[in-house]
Amino acid sequence: MAYVLFISEDKLKSSTAITMNVDVEFLLPFVRQAQKLYVETKLGTDLTQKLKNEIIGGTLAGAYKTLVDTYIGDMLPNFAFYHAIPFLRFKVENGNIYSKTSETGVALSTEESQHLREEVKNTGEYYMERMIEYVTNNLSSFPEYSTNSGADVSPDRNAYYSNMNLERPNQQGAELTLRNFLTPDI
Repeated sequence: MAYVLFISEDKLKSSTAITMNVDVEFLLPFVRQAQKLYVETKLGTDLTQKLKNEIIGGTLAGAYKTLVDTYIGDMLPNFAFYHAIPFLRFKVENGNIYSKTSETGVALSTEESQHLREEVKNTGEYYMERMIEYVTNNLSSFPEYSTNSGADVSPDRNAYYSNMNLERPNQQGAELTLRNFLTPDI
């Protein structure tokens, strides 16, 4: 089955710390995963499908081309790398998982690996924020951004995940107070 990817192997490797000797077949599932998790959830199903159709048809131009080349092209490599990091030193074959070793280097500790992932994620979130701002500041160029319905994924404008939900209930309005964080029994 053919998949439409928004970035090339060269873009992935030139935009991250992934070296040219990492096999692209190893990286492709992480690019697809990141594209589904971070592009579609931020642009919505309709706009994502529009971009794929334009790429397939060879008609990607204007604001759509800018979105893919500049904004998605900066964000997607970082999230693909973020998802690939835990698996770079492991190999899964015939029902077994092997840890690969290097003759010329020392493997990162779990803490070092987590720190690296956080740095890569922070970079991806920065570029995600830029992508969201570009689209929302140019809504007339992207009518598909607001046409999702039914089982479609609707766009989410939040670029950063802080492990704490700070969204306000609709009935509360714009005010966020300490009461939002207290339990009823306090």
